[in-house]
Amino acid sequence: MRTVSRSLTVPAVAAALVALLAAPASAAAPVTSDCSSPGAYGSATWTWAGRGALRDLRLTAVDTADDSRVAGVRLYTLDAAGHTRYWPWRLNSNGSGSSQSWTTSLDDARGISRVGVEAAAFDDRGYRQLCGSASLANPSR
Repeated sequence: MRTVSRSLTVPAVAAALVALLAAPASAAAPVTSDCSSPGAYGSATWTWAGRGALRDLRLTAVDTADDSRVAGVRLYTLDAAGHTRYWPWRLNSNGSGSSQSWTTSLDDARGISRVGVEAAAFDDRGYRQLCGSASLANPSR
């Protein structure tokens, strides 16, 4: 009985290893996008999680100027129909030279075909100049 049990276990383990090795590397590899505008630098790192989700999403806003402004970062996504969705700003109000990061996840029922980052420096009237990164394609789409 032990011999039969071992012979069934070895093929099962081998099949599991083959499945793991065959998984696309892009599905598990983190992706990074960033941009810089006067007074602000913004970046995002995430892992694609299928057609409509980002996991291990880390947004970072860096205040790059001593100008009494607040640095902000946000994501924008595009769905398969090309509609753009702008996600909420994350603001770093810790002053010149500071960096602030947020870790979260993102789910969009419409699907996510592309992702990009925007950054800007804000004052009471809004932002003066905005940067936007090129959008990166979702490998699951």
